[in-house]
Amino acid sequence: MVHNNLATDQHTEVVITPATPTADALTFRAPAKLNLGLRIFPRRPDGFHDIESWFVPISLYDTLTFHKAQALTLQLSGLAANLSNEPEKNLAGRAALALAETAGVPAHAHIHLHKLIPAGGGLGGGSSDAATTLLALKQLWNIPISTAELSKLAAALGSDVPFFIHGQSAVCRGRGEIIESLPFQRLLFAVLIIPPYGTSTKDVYQEFDNQPAPVDTKAIPWQEISQLSAAEISAAIRNDLEAPAFSVTPGLCDLRDKITALVNHPVHLSGSGSTLFILTNQPAQADAIAETLENNLPENIRILPVCISNT
Repeated sequence: MVHNNLATDQHTEVVITPATPTADALTFRAPAKLNLGLRIFPRRPDGFHDIESWFVPISLYDTLTFHKAQALTLQLSGLAANLSNEPEKNLAGRAALALAETAGVPAHAHIHLHKLIPAGGGLGGGSSDAATTLLALKQLWNIPISTAELSKLAAALGSDVPFFIHGQSAVCRGRGEIIESLPFQRLLFAVLIIPPYGTSTKDVYQEFDNQPAPVDTKAIPWQEISQLSAAEISAAIRNDLEAPAFSVTPGLCDLRDKITALVNHPVHLSGSGSTLFILTNQPAQADAIAETLENNLPENIRILPVCISNT
């Protein structure tokens, strides 16, 4: 069974936003993201790589609820079996500690994190949780911190975290902290194919460094690409981490090939993996692709049609 039906689902809002605020709690949805194309540049002297990628938020969410408390505690549910509830070992908890230290306030909050975004899938769930924590606790603790200061704090937590502070379709450069808005006009949907295993970002980047560097250095016309149809976008984008990820996780390449044969659509890798995705402009087509894949792939592979934010 398809998890949701895009053709009949009227909810298309894809933003970090309070869902059910009450007098004593704040509940936020934290969206996942896709990389629509990813260019990786050679390793810098500090050990990091500059990137260039079109990031878009999608309608797959974690949910975080924040209460005032006498200490900092973290409660986990959903797809959180491999995550720690110790604040110092969880990105949302570290975000809370960093904000409290920066603002000079006690880190007193109870955070309930309900995970639906898988870890290790290249969907940015942990980064989105961290950004959401910063935005929510700024409000809960009444901290007068600017968006620029919050983004700087986000960048110290992780390369993808500043994007989720921005929260809209954007080209991200540098380590991800240089953000340029990239709105697009057409409706755009994706079918996510999420294997029951993740990929190690560290291992994928190490393999990237061991392979010949990509030779295409032409500037990417993101503004033009963003206005194309889904099929044209699929033909125009590439992911420099795809070959390294397939080398590190050979089964992922086999899965991509099987999906391509089943639906005859280009299949892309998000970030360093392990999530694969197919783009379309039609919600009914996304539903049909999802149904075909669910009927032909193992049950432990999660198939999810989503809408992509166009703001």
